[in-house]
Amino acid sequence: MEISLRKVNEEDWDFILKLRNENEFKKYFQNQKHIEKNEHYNYLNEQKNNPNFFNWIICNNSNDLGYIRILNNDVSIMIELSHHGKGIGTTAIKLVEIEAKKLGINYLVGKMMIFNKKSEKIFVNNGFELKTYWYEKQLS
Repeated sequence: MEISLRKVNEEDWDFILKLRNENEFKKYFQNQKHIEKNEHYNYLNEQKNNPNFFNWIICNNSNDLGYIRILNNDVSIMIELSHHGKGIGTTAIKLVEIEAKKLGINYLVGKMMIFNKKSEKIFVNNGFELKTYWYEKQLS
């Protein structure tokens, strides 16, 4: 399967929102609530002016398979569930590393929930190393 990246445009925003709101992905985010369309669009509009935000659609020919972004060196990736386990994430990370170098980015970080073994595998397969444990406490 030939995997490529293409820059996100506004026509892709609904696809990204659909991925983000799938229960399989929501559980891996700090903010696990359902994201409304206007909130999502406002966020992506704001990010257009952020010099540390870059995003792409993961493709196979004309088929959109997923989404990958860099925000402040942090890589986040979502692949449609029907395409899991096919090496797409590993390939997408390799491609985003090439794009990052073109953008002058010297290092990338993969932050994930400790139980997100699928993402952990993708990052480890691409040579990312565990560097930090991060503990949190929610105060009410």
